[in-house]
Amino acid sequence: MIDWNDYYYFALIADEGSYSQAALRAGVSKSVLSRRMAALEERLGVRLIQRTTRRLALTAAGEQFAVECRALVAQGERARAVVMAAQESPQGMLRVSAPVFMAETWFGEFVSEFIARWPLAKVQMLAINRPVDMVAEGIDIALVTASGALADSTLHYKKLHTQADILVASSQWLARHPQVKAIDDLNRVDGILRLTNNGGSQWQLINGEQEITLQPEARLQTNNIRVMLQAVLGGNGVALLPQFACKQGLANGELVRLFA
Repeated sequence: MIDWNDYYYFALIADEGSYSQAALRAGVSKSVLSRRMAALEERLGVRLIQRTTRRLALTAAGEQFAVECRALVAQGERARAVVMAAQESPQGMLRVSAPVFMAETWFGEFVSEFIARWPLAKVQMLAINRPVDMVAEGIDIALVTASGALADSTLHYKKLHTQADILVASSQWLARHPQVKAIDDLNRVDGILRLTNNGGSQWQLINGEQEITLQPEARLQTNNIRVMLQAVLGGNGVALLPQFACKQGLANGELVRLFA
């Protein structure tokens, strides 16, 4: 089996003309280099280095071999430089998937900033509300929510962000329902509820160290965050929504956060 390190070591020896100096550059002992060169010569079946008590010289075969080894080392350095440059300045195609609403809001903004910052990078973004087979579909990065399952245990994952859901209503809805003054009052409001896999329609809230379960009247139930948001903006009730989905509405005053 070829050990490319031996080719690197031989190129160092040829350049330095000394085991001692080559060992210093390689960060190994002189005895290690000597043993590895002897093993290399045995594998190749030819003498590469002529050893005397006073000096080290390459044989004719060694001179030819050194030329090729130097070329291999140079090619390796070029390959390393390419990789390092790619880390410093991303380039090439990146294929990404994200849930639809995430892609339409904060992640879409991030992708726009990314390609503006790195002109050599290209992005294919798939906005899909289903699990993806990253290998079969050629996905480099898949964004999932906390509830998203990683079916393939060989995949690497990293937590990017933590953001709680918040209770929101439109300013016009609050004007029509001034009686909503405490959290318990939400049991009697029109709820814009998110459908889950288990069909649940409760709100699980944390008030300080206390966990609260609310069961509002289900005015609308859907598994689509955008539909929920539009219903709330239309003054149809209260919803528990991801904070990023409410960013614009809170900023322009169309939405009001309840019991923050």
